[in-house]
Formats: sequence, C-alpha cells, structure tokens
Amino acid sequence: MISSTLERQKVTGRQGDGKHAGLRFLAKLASLDTEMEEVQAWIIEHIKEILEATSVCLYFYDDARPETLNKLSRATGEKFNSQLIPLNGNQKVLEVMETGIEFSTPGDRFIYAPLAASGEVVGVIELEFDGQPIDAQLLAAISEGIAHNLVRSRLAYRTQEKIQAMQTFQDQLLNSRNTLRALFDSSPSSIYIIDPAYKLVAINMRRADLAGKVPQDLVGKQCFSVLHQRETPCTGCQVEKTFRTGEITRRIERRGMGAIGLLEHEISTFPIWDNERQVVQAFLFEEDVTERQQMQATLAQSEKLAAVGQLAAGVAHEINNPLTIILANAQLLERSLPPGDEDLQDMAELIIQATERASQAVRDLLDFARRERYELAPTDLNETIHKTLGLIGHELGKRMISLQFDPAIDLPPIKASQDHLQGVWLNLLINAIDAIEEGPGEISIKTKNSGESIQVSIADNGVGIPQEDIGHIFEPFYTTKDPGHGTGLGLAVCHQIVSRHGGQILVDSQPNQGTTFTIILPLS
Repeated sequence: MISSTLERQKVTGRQGDGKHAGLRFLAKLASLDTEMEEVQAWIIEHIKEILEATSVCLYFYDDARPETLNKLSRATGEKFNSQLIPLNGNQKVLEVMETGIEFSTPGDRFIYAPLAASGEVVGVIELEFDGQPIDAQLLAAISEGIAHNLVRSRLAYRTQEKIQAMQTFQDQLLNSRNTLRALFDSSPSSIYIIDPAYKLVAINMRRADLAGKVPQDLVGKQCFSVLHQRETPCTGCQVEKTFRTGEITRRIERRGMGAIGLLEHEISTFPIWDNERQVVQAFLFEEDVTERQQMQATLAQSEKLAAVGQLAAGVAHEINNPLTIILANAQLLERSLPPGDEDLQDMAELIIQATERASQAVRDLLDFARRERYELAPTDLNETIHKTLGLIGHELGKRMISLQFDPAIDLPPIKASQDHLQGVWLNLLINAIDAIEEGPGEISIKTKNSGESIQVSIADNGVGIPQEDIGHIFEPFYTTKDPGHGTGLGLAVCHQIVSRHGGQILVDSQPNQGTTFTIILPLS
C-alpha cells in the first residue's frame, strides 16, 4: 500500500529543477517513518535520482543492537539492499560519525556526509559519482532532513518502548494486586488494616463475613464500632502501642459467638511504615486458636494424668491394705457392740464411712492410672437413674431436699456400661446435695430423646459455681469444696466416663442461682 502511494508521489531530478525536487522530497520525508523498509527504499531511490549518484548508502545506528549499524544501499542496476554491519565495519563511516566532518575521496568519486541534527551525528550518507559536480547545499539539506527523520523515528521507537514497558509494568502490578487480593480474601484468618484514627483501610472477606457485612461497607469506618459495636477502642487493644512504638504485639481474647459458643482468638498487630520510618497504618491478624488452646489443655491434662498414674501405682497398694484392715475391724466392732449403746454404734459407723470414702478415692485414682475396660450392653438410662436415687433417698430426706424426676417415656436403650453411668449420676447428685447449704432445696432430673442422642439434665438451686472456676471443674484434684469434703476427682471421673461413651458433659451455672449439668449420650 505505501509503496504504491510513494510511487505516485515520486520525485525525480528529471521532473524539474533539482532543488525543487529536493524540497518536495524533504517535505514528503517529514511525514514518513524511517523505520519502515518500504520508506527506506523510497528514500534511497530518490536521493540517488535527485543527486544523480551512481550509488547511495545510508548508515545509522541500530537502537536494538548498539554494536551494529544499519546499512541501506542502492546502486545503478541493482536492487535495494538492507543489512546489519559491525560498528567498525567501515572505518571512513566510523570516522565521519565520530568527527561530524564531511569526507571525500580524491577526485570526489565518493563523498561521506554526516547526518547531523541538533549537533548530534546519527548516521552517514555515502554517495558515489561519475565525476559530475554535486550541489553541496542540496546535499546538506537532504542530509539534515534525513537526520531529523532518523532522530524523530528513534524518539518514536524509544517512546513506544517506554509505553510497552509501562504497560508491562502496569500489567504486572495489576496481576500482583489481584494475587495479593485473592490471598487476602481467601485467608481463613481475619485480616484488616487500620489508620491511627482506628478507621478501616482494608478488610478481608473472612472478617467482613463475621461482621455480617461486605468489605466495601466497612472500609472508612472505625473498627471498634463496626466490628465490635463499641463506642470506644476495645479493652486490652494493643494497636495503640504499635502506632506509638512500632512494636509487634500479641494477645489472646475470648469472644462469645452466639450459637458457636466461646472462642479464643490470638490478635497480632504489625506496623506499616512510610519512607520516613513513621508508623502510618497497622496490620491486624486475628486467628482462631480455640482448637489449639484445647489441644494444649489436653496435653497438659495428659501430663497430669501421667503423674497421677505414677502416684497411684506407688501408693494405692500401700493405702488399700491398711484401709481393708480398718474397714474389716470396724465392721466386726460394730457387730460386737451392745445393741443399746447408740454413741458407740455411731462412732463405729463413722469409722466405716470414712474408710469407704478413702477407699473410693483410691479407686478413683486408679481409674486415671489405667484405661479400665468398659462392658457395654443395652441399657435403660431411666432405670439406671431410678437405681441411683434409691442410694441417696435417706440423704435427701435428712437434708430436706425435694427431688423431681421427669423421665422421658420414649427413650430407646443405648449401649453403655450401667455401673459407670450410675457412678456419674451418683457423683452429680452428691454434688447437687452439697451445693444446697441451708434450708429446703430442690433438685430436678430430666431425660430427653433428641432423635440422635439422649440428654440427661441434673439441676439444683444451690450456691452455683463462680465463672472463673467453671473452666477447671473437670480437672483432676480441682475442687471448690472445703478441705476434707472433696478430693476433686468426682467430676473428673464423670467427664472421663461420659467421654468414653462418646458423649459430652456440659455445665451452666451462675453464683447463687444454681447449677445444671447436661449429659449428652449418642444413640448409636
């Protein structure tokens, strides 16, 4: 296409005066791109005809290859030729490019003229003549026009390179941004960034979901307001320290998450610095460590149980033998006492009860020292509770405590160890009795079939359990009772038995408002 256009506008010395042809050539050259090979051929052809040269060669730098020159040539009877030559491939050309001074051979057969624009030599034109004189002014004008064209083309080439580099860089930035955003939003942990005024700069999907919002609805608002529904920064928040000192902080926070329950989060704050090493933003990372904390607590519990096992193995035998002797002699003594001596009868009974209590404590200790085999068989839970109530009826009457048992009539039998479950009911009922310190009390027991499990709840209206103690009540040897009134093993044994049955034991208690224990046992 371009070659046909140039052909129609072909300018030659024979169509008019050489200077006029040169002016038309220069006018057209100003609008052409020297980088195109068709244009280069057109330039060579017209220079040859305007200056009536036997051959024409153009040499100019190649921007893509600094150590080479572009050589464009056309001789009479030959075709246009384009090639790359080494920078030092033609010493005369190199000399003219370095000095900017025109050079001609004796007799002016060859002329080497610099292509200079704004004081910069960008190439050389080599002309060969048959001896006719040359118009020096026309040659200078053509050389300058070609030089300006080369400079413009080079500038356009470099500009295009910069545009392409900027486009590539922009694409890389966009790709990096999209990758970082994907990582930011796909993180299972909560991440957000705030400024010194506690305003959210960015927040990931995980944290926004927990707040019941989308990120764009939260950005620009204060974190303590939209994330925690507070009017002031959260109690114990360490981000202010990060802004003030640039330190990384960490803390554990417990949060109630509705139906999910109480969760523990580790909140870390990291500084974001500007070029002047000032903290301008803070990066907050919230990780749910509930499971990790539970695993650590389980590990600590295992270590305690290992210590209990060592203790039990060492002392159980030495304690059981004397207890057996004391119990046997106390029972013989009770039988030999005169029937009418009630004081001696009571003292013997106290010895027997204390001995049995101590023996039970040793047995509980041994339960932790070894994994006892459970004989599972179809069991009626309501029946196990009825049998347990028969054991404590006398104690309930003596303490003026009313007991209400509401058994579900649709309870299917479950596979369980009857003796162990009766031990659970007995422990919980004794604790309920002990929790009712003065006056008439109430204890209620209910069973329920939820479809997938059976629930047994034992509630009392006693003194309740302080909140700071609830997290420890299932630990071995932890007790809130006065010295001499408990070993701290009862609830730990209950927890172990229920767990061995694949169930759960839950507690709900408030000081002076009573306590409810709920045992959940699977049907299958």
